[in-house]
Amino acid sequence: MIATPIVVKMADTTTNITYDVLTGAGGDSTPAVFRYNGNTNTPLGLRAQLRVVTQWNGPKTARQLKFNFFYPHLMFDNNTSTYMSKDRVLIEGLVVIPQGIPTFSIAEAAHQGLNLLASSAIKEAAITGYSPT
Repeated sequence: MIATPIVVKMADTTTNITYDVLTGAGGDSTPAVFRYNGNTNTPLGLRAQLRVVTQWNGPKTARQLKFNFFYPHLMFDNNTSTYMSKDRVLIEGLVVIPQGIPTFSIAEAAHQGLNLLASSAIKEAAITGYSPT
């Protein structure tokens, strides 16, 4: 699969933003990197970024997909006229894809699992820091 820009909705659920491809993966264990370049005044190192890496597990019975997304909280320093990151939100995860089960089962699990993570209940838990009760 060729890396292409990823378009997602902002929190307002109507505005689209694009994460540009910085680099496609060069093979196993090397990340595909995507970055939001919408605010060109922000230094490159202080822009939101997604990294996705795939590789075999140890015994080569399953593929692993690891992802890492960080979203910096930026502040503009009027004294120095520069941006700085006060802190950042970090979202990480691991998907394990066993190679001994049918593709339709893998596809169904991927769709359901990742859609569950995108559900309003889980988004709210991420916003508040508390699990649904």
